[in-house]
Amino acid sequence: MSTGGRLPNLVVAGVPKAGTGSLFAYLTQHPDICGGDQKEVGYLNYYDPTRHTSEPPPLETSMGHFESCRDQRYVVDATPTYSYGGAPVIDAIRQHLQQPKIIISLRNPVERLWSAFTYQRTLGNLNDLPQFEEYLRVCELREREAAPLVPHDHLHGLRIGFYDRYIGLWLDAFGDDLKVIFAEDLARHPSTVLGDIFGWLGLDADVAPDMDLGRRNTTKHARSTRVAKLVYSAKRSADKFNLLPTGVRGPLRRAYWRINAGAPGERLDPEMRRYVENIYKDSNAATAQALSGHGYDDLPGWLTAAVQRPS
Repeated sequence: MSTGGRLPNLVVAGVPKAGTGSLFAYLTQHPDICGGDQKEVGYLNYYDPTRHTSEPPPLETSMGHFESCRDQRYVVDATPTYSYGGAPVIDAIRQHLQQPKIIISLRNPVERLWSAFTYQRTLGNLNDLPQFEEYLRVCELREREAAPLVPHDHLHGLRIGFYDRYIGLWLDAFGDDLKVIFAEDLARHPSTVLGDIFGWLGLDADVAPDMDLGRRNTTKHARSTRVAKLVYSAKRSADKFNLLPTGVRGPLRRAYWRINAGAPGERLDPEMRRYVENIYKDSNAATAQALSGHGYDDLPGWLTAAVQRPS
């Protein structure tokens, strides 16, 4: 791999299923921000011992993803799994990226969990757990047993939503170089959120209203999860052996969703929603306290409700 690129100095570190796809698409429309050849470079996950036990590859392998970046002030890597990588990933960022700006997007963990479930089911990864209650039961069992996080096992969705376990580490490590946003705000008022981010980065914020701010990477529901599993298995094989030219991947993806996408009318059962809200209530309260302690005073309702809720 050529190493003529730059290292990122802007990192969207999380969280998964919290609007990071849209955020990356918005940020990279700014003339002073350059994205790599893929949204999730993921290099720093090599420093997470729960994901990799061998030595990380040379840092230059990360630079190769940013060969197209030249004079832009910021080069962005948007890998949401960094967020829950904890101290090893944070230490790697501080060691290798030299005072980058960090953005973390948080989302109501109940909605995030539901989105993660439907996403993994749509990919065909949950054929043995097609109902949310079954999926949640397995996730809860893993929590009770303190089972180690296994990458790509699709069953740590519940764990990611306990933001209090890791958000404080990021707040303490990066201070004013970290900006926490909320996916609900990004979805409702993208131009306002983007303008605030650009101002924080010292960039021209007036470009935000003229951007294409349509939502990206929203979770779709497959009509057939078995078809989805077959298609995504074929895709992984094609990616492994580099069988599909970049130019044909987008058209093939759109054609697939025209054939196998169903209406996203399914909703989380209200009783089950209350059950999951109760699971996260203490974590949400601790997250709100951590954010308030670092100057975040305009919190979304799912955080303020947790603080006000009687124990």
